Amino acid sequence: MGHKFDPKNVARLDDPARLDFQHPDTVLGLLRPEAGETIVDYGCGIGFMTLPLAAALTRGRVVAVDLSDELLDVLQARLDAWRSGPSSVAPTHMPDAAATREAADRVEVVHTIDNKVPLPDGAADAVLTVNLWHEIFDEGPALDEIRRLLAPHGRLVIVDWAKVERPAGPPAQHVLTLDEARVVVESLGLRVAVVKPPATLFPYHYAIVAHGQE
Repeated sequence: MGHKFDPKNVARLDDPARLDFQHPDTVLGLLRPEAGETIVDYGCGIGFMTLPLAAALTRGRVVAVDLSDELLDVLQARLDAWRSGPSSVAPTHMPDAAATREAADRVEVVHTIDNKVPLPDGAADAVLTVNLWHEIFDEGPALDEIRRLLAPHGRLVIVDWAKVERPAGPPAQHVLTLDEARVVVESLGLRVAVVKPPATLFPYHYAIVAHGQE
């Protein structure tokens, strides 16, 4: 079983130093959200990517999915605060106050139980997973659910810790090599379109973009 993030380490998810090696703008450049899309932020945690993604989307919705009630409670509290106006709880990478309020209304928070997300088959134009692939690579139900959610034309974007020396993240023995991660993606019947090794877009992460076969 993959290494799981401990919610007790929630402060790490908001560490400003994270912006130095995994900035949301770079992730969004891979994802390329388009207005009107439904995008699933799978394993959203406390929303490091969720609100920047919702702000970039302008129309459509972000479905923020996680199995941790603790992390989702933090995200929901932030969304409630952002809807009310400028707030001290907003991390430094968030957009301006007006954009934040509008973006918060495009976010739907979903607690996944037994890997079941209450969306129809093919409902997602894109599924984004950040720092998650090493946790679910060997969990068939989670992978099957991601594949079920993805539209035939949809795209899966993965950004995950690489097996390199780094000052943050899980131990190297708990993550996948880029080749191992790619094999898992292809086992889902997806076509790998973009591969970014560590030290290209991100110093400590690899990235994969895959598409449905239709």
